[in-house]
Amino acid sequence: MRNRTQLLALTLALSAAGALNAQTIGEIQGSVLAPDGTPAYGALVEVQNGGDRIATTADMEGRFVLKPLIPGTYTVRFSSTEFAPFEYAGVVVNPDKITFLRNMRGDAKELGTFEISKRIWEPPLIDPEEPGKITLIHTQIKRDPTRKNLVKLASTAGPGVYKAPNSDDLYFKGARADAMVYFVDGVKMSRLTGVPPDAVNSISVYTGGVPAKYGDFTGGVIAIETKTYFDLYRQRQAGIR
Repeated sequence: MRNRTQLLALTLALSAAGALNAQTIGEIQGSVLAPDGTPAYGALVEVQNGGDRIATTADMEGRFVLKPLIPGTYTVRFSSTEFAPFEYAGVVVNPDKITFLRNMRGDAKELGTFEISKRIWEPPLIDPEEPGKITLIHTQIKRDPTRKNLVKLASTAGPGVYKAPNSDDLYFKGARADAMVYFVDGVKMSRLTGVPPDAVNSISVYTGGVPAKYGDFTGGVIAIETKTYFDLYRQRQAGIR
């Protein structure tokens, strides 16, 4: 009986590891400064997602890297002997992407007090790494009024994409409708059918600079990643519905 229990535990652990490796992950990079503007060497930077804690310390130049991170929304906490603890809430991590938090500056400590300041992180409008790509994750999709129609959602994600009034045809920067393609979990599709909106973990709209893995298209690409059982488990653990 004991051997069967151990075997079951090992099987579950390997399944979880396989799910983690099978999905795309992201990371957070940035720098943290002391109140006087100098690098905050040794400052602790951490995130909490469900029961998991991922932490790192800033190097001599105040730089830090947090990875690997499951795509989602995080609260990043900064603490040090040089400044009062503070947090940035709503930091979005996208699949296969780096979210940058540059020059996060702490406030000077006040003797006899201990208070954590909370700030809201706003993602940049244009990603300098991939200006031709716009990615929405499930927490952003959930707040979008067009979330029930994935084609319409994709057409409103950014400039350069136009939806035909009486059909689900999409036109990228004037190209023909048949010059674009959908990918759902890496599978090429000519039409976006049979994908429940609530099952979408992220949707990426490429209006330019399409990666070679998607082939050669004169229009654009819409890549959708659906939620795995592991995604749903992590979201429940983090209190995300």
